[in-house]
Amino acid sequence: MADETHASIPDRYRSDRFERAGCVTLGLIPAPDIPETMARELAPQLPKLLENRVDGDVSWEVPVVVDPLTGTDREAPEILDVCRERMLGEGWDLAICLTDLPVYRDGTLVAADVSAKRGVAGLSLPAMGAMRLRPKARDLTLQLAGELYERTKEHAAGDPPARGSQPRGSVGSFQRVDPPDEDMRAMDVDARFAAPGALGHLRLWSGMVLANRPWRMLPAFKGAIAAAFATGAYALVITTLWLLADSVGWARLLLLMVTAIVAMVAWIIVAHHLWERPEDPDQQKWAALYNGVTVLTVTSAVLCAYAILFALILLAAWVFVPGDYFQTILKHPVGFGEYLTLSWLAASLATVAGALGASLEDEETVRKASYGYRQRRRHENDDAETQ
Repeated sequence: MADETHASIPDRYRSDRFERAGCVTLGLIPAPDIPETMARELAPQLPKLLENRVDGDVSWEVPVVVDPLTGTDREAPEILDVCRERMLGEGWDLAICLTDLPVYRDGTLVAADVSAKRGVAGLSLPAMGAMRLRPKARDLTLQLAGELYERTKEHAAGDPPARGSQPRGSVGSFQRVDPPDEDMRAMDVDARFAAPGALGHLRLWSGMVLANRPWRMLPAFKGAIAAAFATGAYALVITTLWLLADSVGWARLLLLMVTAIVAMVAWIIVAHHLWERPEDPDQQKWAALYNGVTVLTVTSAVLCAYAILFALILLAAWVFVPGDYFQTILKHPVGFGEYLTLSWLAASLATVAGALGASLEDEETVRKASYGYRQRRRHENDDAETQ
C-alpha cells in the first residue's frame, strides 16, 4: 500500500530534504486559540516521540507557525492546500495543520486526513472531544506523522520500513476509512480517520464547546452577576421568602432553577443576536450545528455564573440571617439544609433578574466571549461583505 501510494506521488510533490543531514522537519500549523496552545505543548514532546515510534535514524525538528487561514470556513481540501503552501514557504519536509473547525465529508465526521501528495495532514481538534484532549491529539499527531513520513520518504531498494509506520485499523476511538472512498481519491487523501456514530458526534459537540471557551463569558457578564447578587441579597431579608423556600420542596426548586437558567440563556442569545439564520445554502447546513453549540456554550457559562451566585448568596444568608430568628419564623429547628434551600430559591429568582442586566453589556464583548475564533472570523467576513 505504501509503495503504491509513494509511486503515485508526482515529482513536484517529492521532497529531497529527507537526505539533509539526516534531519526531518515536521511543521505544525495551528489555528489561533486552542489549536495554537495544543501545538506549542506538543512541539517539545514530539521529536523524542518521533524518534522512538517513527524513525530513530534521523533527527526531528518540530517548529510551530500559527496561520489564521486554518481556522476559517474552508473545505477540507482547501485547508490542506493552504497548509502545503505554508510548508513550502517555510522550507519544511512535512506539515500537520490543526484546526478548530468540524470537518464533514459525505456525511462522515472526519478527525484527520493524510495527503502524501501534498506532504501534509489535517487534524480537526473538535472531533477529539473535551475529555483527554491532549493525549488524543498527541497519539493521532504521531500516527499522522508516521503515515506522512512513510508515504513520502524515498526508500532505497533494501531499506526497511520505518518503525510504527505500518497502517493500523484505528487510533484509539478513531477508525481508519478502508478501503479509500471516492471522496478521498478526489481529494488526493491517502488515509482518513473518522469519528463514527453517536459517540463521535457527542465528542464533536463537547470539543466545539471547549473551543468556544465558555468561561470567557463570566467577565463579560460581571454586571449581570453583580445585579443578580444584589437582587438575591435583598430577597434574603424578606421573611415570606423564608417560608416559601421551606414549603415548596426540592422538585419545585429544581424546576424554578431550570426555568431561570433557560430564561437567561434565551435572553442572552436573543438580546445579543447570537442565533444564526444564514441565507446562503452553503452556510445553512452548518447553522443547526453552530446554533446548538452556541446554546451549549451559553448554558455552560450561565451554569458557572449560577454556581458562583449560589455560593455568594449562601454565604450572605449564613452571615446575615440570624439562626434564632430564622427558627422563629419557620417554627421548627433550622440547620444547614434550610440555609441551602433559602439560597437556592433566592439564586433562581436573582438569575432571572440578572438576565435583564446582561443586555446592558456590549454586544461585541458578549459575542467574542461566546464564540470561538472560527465563528468570530466568519462573522467578520460576513460583515465585511455586507458593507
